[in-house]
Amino acid sequence: MVYIAVCEDEQECRDKIKTHLNNYGVSNNYDFEVAFFSAAEEFWENFQAGYFNIVFLDIYLENGNGIEIGKKLRSQGEACQIVLITSSRDFAIEGFELEARHYIIKPITAEGIGEALNRCLAMLSEDNTGVLIPVGKLELAIRRKDIMYVEVFNKVSVIHTTREEIKTYMPLSQIESLLGGAPFLRCHRCSIVNMNFITDYTTTDFIMKNGDQVAIPISNSVAVRQKYLDFVFNRLRGAADAQ
Repeated sequence: MVYIAVCEDEQECRDKIKTHLNNYGVSNNYDFEVAFFSAAEEFWENFQAGYFNIVFLDIYLENGNGIEIGKKLRSQGEACQIVLITSSRDFAIEGFELEARHYIIKPITAEGIGEALNRCLAMLSEDNTGVLIPVGKLELAIRRKDIMYVEVFNKVSVIHTTREEIKTYMPLSQIESLLGGAPFLRCHRCSIVNMNFITDYTTTDFIMKNGDQVAIPISNSVAVRQKYLDFVFNRLRGAADAQ
């Protein structure tokens, strides 16, 4: 079951979204449970943490703003897939900051809903993939999306996740191979960062969402920062292409 919230105040758009979601579910063998909300207040009155997998947000609501709803969701740690619905093409930057998966430009079409669902469902499937890390005599499964960064101290690799720190003797090179490239970046001989968790950078450090700093080697600072900027650019370009 995939749980979907739709914040849309225009009845005609709501009806089209409902029809296209139903048709997609039947054609692709998905069970959707969909809740519709016409205002921000109504959404928050019925909100349950961790419940919705996908949230469709109309940017221009009669009572509320989809961008503000998205910001509040992210500030509360919600990892749901966000789809922005808009009549304007001017929100690529805001969408990137919200990690929006797709844009739907009105009028609502089956193609637009289908593209959004394809992206969101693929990401939901990917989010559940994990890596097995040896910890003592056991192997611990860690979801890739929960890993913020990895660093090495005295041959011990410390994996910083959104919930805890995990220590392992697995070499950083093997962890790097398991993680499989972007969004993970080997930024130093002693560290790997998940670029989705970077909020800023200096000439010497990446600043992570939790406030931690991960060092960038001075000798390779320009190249490492350029890899991150390329990642950001590609995300922005993807958001713009979706418009």
